[in-house]
Amino acid sequence: MKKVFSILLFLLSSSSIFAQPTVSLNSVITGLTQPIQIVHAGDGSNRMFIPQKGGIIKVFNKNLAALGTFLTITGISTGGEQGLLSMCFHPQYKTNGFFFVFYTTLTGDLEVARYKIGSTNDSTNLARPSSKKIVITVPHSTFSNHNGGTLRFGKDGYLYLSTGDGGSGGDPFNYAQNNSVLLGKMLRLNVNTSETPPFYTIPPGNLVLPGNTAPNEVLAYGLRNPFRWNFDRLTGDMWIGDVGQNAFEEFNHCLKDSLAGVNYGWRCYEGNSNYNLTSGCNAPKYKFPFLTYPTLGSSAIGGTVYRGETFFSMKGYYLGADFFSGQLFKVKYDSLTKTYDTSSQTIPVGGIADIGESEDGELYIPSLYTGTVFRVQANGPVQYTFTGNGNWTNPNNWSNNTVPPSTSVSGSIIVIRPITGGECIVNVPVTIATGTKIVIENNKILRMSANLAIQ
Repeated sequence: MKKVFSILLFLLSSSSIFAQPTVSLNSVITGLTQPIQIVHAGDGSNRMFIPQKGGIIKVFNKNLAALGTFLTITGISTGGEQGLLSMCFHPQYKTNGFFFVFYTTLTGDLEVARYKIGSTNDSTNLARPSSKKIVITVPHSTFSNHNGGTLRFGKDGYLYLSTGDGGSGGDPFNYAQNNSVLLGKMLRLNVNTSETPPFYTIPPGNLVLPGNTAPNEVLAYGLRNPFRWNFDRLTGDMWIGDVGQNAFEEFNHCLKDSLAGVNYGWRCYEGNSNYNLTSGCNAPKYKFPFLTYPTLGSSAIGGTVYRGETFFSMKGYYLGADFFSGQLFKVKYDSLTKTYDTSSQTIPVGGIADIGESEDGELYIPSLYTGTVFRVQANGPVQYTFTGNGNWTNPNNWSNNTVPPSTSVSGSIIVIRPITGGECIVNVPVTIATGTKIVIENNKILRMSANLAIQ
């Protein structure tokens, strides 16, 4: 058979030729108990890790088949807004086996702990509880709400953590504007792999308090309850969802080179409006949100910029949501004009705890209410990618477990990209739909055991 190669220049700019995407959801995992986040290890396995609020972390393979319990975090408080809130993997996890979790302690404090796999008796899908090292504890015992928070590693190799303002309402102690307190902040730590404390140092560029010469853990401040935020994996920009008080929910965007020293405004401002200007509101400059919406039993959930391959119309869009209503915000940032093209729709899910991404950049939403995980999909042309080894008809060989249909939206693409040493075998007669291209990547094999018809 003659191989077909296509140079698809429009892939680089395909998102610009489509209107705002229409998003839909596909249920892919059920039966969880209060799933709180979607995480991947970045180790090439394409596994999905799902922390649950009660402390149990579940792990699934690349085809979303359950592999069991990865780890159970014990000795944590789990009522209300408390519990296991986030986890992330060390950039060198594949070789050092380290990962980090963020939770509320039995006394209500915020704590980051490091765990490890890698013992000769360990499975790659089973962490060692005995490897626990407490990295940092942030006092937070007065009120039980506004804990933050999300753990992420940045492109700089540092560990970032968002914390809430300490709780109650209105930030009664003005912690968010007080940089000697680690609440209402974006923290940044230079974690190490030591087996003895301290387990982190302060990276250069963090804030320096008046009267001091060395920086502390604070990178940015003025946040109320930044429960979910993420980096754009392509640009390194930071996108934050910050839960509002009584008037406005907000989403913030900060360019990768401007993260340090930012004051996001709380409690001086809620959204773009004055909130409490009585004290500590003399900052020379505030970073105001690019998007606000009214607080009516709402909570802004920071999301992710879509950098996956599958849905062309969604490429480059930031998706954020409202926890309660299912309102989904679709935002395209223009770096030349520094403007935001924003629209919204309602998706049929409540209790949105995260809009997380898999290792291959696809987006997933866990519902805290139903214990279900949904794959985020979009209208328009689709890319189907063969990433396994073996028969065309086996869904496990295709990204998103989706074999290309006999009919598809014009402009769709089929990419043949078997694993190293593998091949894609056309084991039954296959017809490539009109308007669909097939691309065999360099040094990849498409073997014919049946007819392949390209219309």
